[in-house]
Amino acid sequence: MVYQGSKEKLAKDIVPVLQRIIKENDIKTYIEPFCGSAAIVDKIICPERIASDINPYLISLLKYAQSDPTLSIFPLDCPKEHYAEMRECFKKDCFDEYSMAYVAGIGYFASYGGRFFDGGYGKDPSGKRNIYAERVKNMKEQALHLKDINFFCRDYKEYRSEDYENCLFYIDWPYVGTKQYGRFPLRHDDELYNWARELGKRNHVIISEYTMPEDFKEIWHKERKVCQRSDRVKADSAVEKLFTI
Repeated sequence: MVYQGSKEKLAKDIVPVLQRIIKENDIKTYIEPFCGSAAIVDKIICPERIASDINPYLISLLKYAQSDPTLSIFPLDCPKEHYAEMRECFKKDCFDEYSMAYVAGIGYFASYGGRFFDGGYGKDPSGKRNIYAERVKNMKEQALHLKDINFFCRDYKEYRSEDYENCLFYIDWPYVGTKQYGRFPLRHDDELYNWARELGKRNHVIISEYTMPEDFKEIWHKERKVCQRSDRVKADSAVEKLFTI
């Protein structure tokens, strides 16, 4: 699924790091408190996989894709007028006629840059591509790999250190200094970092970020181009990093 901040292009680098930790420490439970598009958890091999996000629209779409990998409720095409209709449903949280999963799907599949009703309707200027149809197809392919993942809509604070032991937490929160996710902004403050520190006392914690406080140790990095600007065309250089505590 096209998603702001998705790790799909980095999965081939990040997943082997996580799998090595799982194997070396005989970990039975893998947890993502900020699962996003599930581009990492859908490739992880572990007896139990838990993925959550505070965004109920995102979770409703992922759970629907689990139950119906064919995405049968979605039309073959999404005209701009229908996109505008679903955007109004989202603004009003109105589900009289359409389900939350359906509104979520239109928002992610038909929005420019996958920015969920934030970047406007996504359309190829040349008219040669059907961006919406491409994304539905991609989601159908991913849906086949979502089986047996336990998805939950919850705040990251609900994961308390005393409730877990010898689990692997992969944390991919919205990065410092990058665009936040609409209704669900995240504060990068001592409360957030202390939460990660507490988790690390009884569990293995790996965090994706550009920069972290000094007591977090960098274990991997890779330079790449990222499109964080509003035009989604001009790319900037960034160094993706994995940290542990």
